[in-house]
Amino acid sequence: MEVFLKPKVKPLIPVEAEVLTPDRFAGMKLSEIEGLPVYVGNRVEKLSDYFELEGSISEKPADQQITILGDASRIKYIGYGMTAGRILVEGGAGMHLGSHMSGGEIVVKGNASDWAGAEMSGGLISILGNTGDLLGSAYRGSREGMTGGCIIVKGNAGIESGIFMRRGTIVVEGEIGSFAGAHMNGGAIFIFGKASRGVGAEMRGNGSMIVCFKGVDSLLPTFIYNTIYKPNFMRIYLKFLFNTLKIDKAGEYFETPFKRYVGDAAVGGDGEIFIAET
Repeated sequence: MEVFLKPKVKPLIPVEAEVLTPDRFAGMKLSEIEGLPVYVGNRVEKLSDYFELEGSISEKPADQQITILGDASRIKYIGYGMTAGRILVEGGAGMHLGSHMSGGEIVVKGNASDWAGAEMSGGLISILGNTGDLLGSAYRGSREGMTGGCIIVKGNAGIESGIFMRRGTIVVEGEIGSFAGAHMNGGAIFIFGKASRGVGAEMRGNGSMIVCFKGVDSLLPTFIYNTIYKPNFMRIYLKFLFNTLKIDKAGEYFETPFKRYVGDAAVGGDGEIFIAET
């Protein structure tokens, strides 16, 4: 079952639309969905003020797809807290895309803004363009960011991606901004472009892994060089990225040796940063 939403206008003020989830749509009538509340500044308006809706509704979120036919870069919280189903955005998406989601799939064919996948615990987010800052990160004041699921970015990502990450996987095929993986305590970040400074700052937990395929602008001196080798587990990871997640670039590194660094020693951490020897 699929519902199509066609944007009527590009709002001057971002629209907070937490209702744009399969969980909320499932079992409703189109007329009821059109009347769902969205927040614009200090006003409460209706979803139909910003979208034309048509299509069919499922009784179960897992069987529901929402397709946004156009640019939604001023629409915030698309897929917020979703547990199942699928969302396809044909253009760009606004801030907080898929934040707190625990299941289902979101695909954005354009760019996404800041906080995509913030504090998500499951599901898959695929962004075919670039994304903003704080990808898969913890909100300010929280000490737990992404705890599960997978985020794939085909383009570049901004600063502070994966901060306070606990579990899950982030894959960035382009470049990534400074302080990626800061405060990590689990999970894995794969960066196929160049990584900026501050990678893994205050990284702590055993099981935390950052893999940089094109090097790092400046690795913190509190990461201690350990060895250079071809880890068997890395080949398994790369085959998963190549075969399951369709990351073609992963296929270039099956036999590549990696330099291993352990840290962040400044906080007694034993996370790992691997840098491809190319």
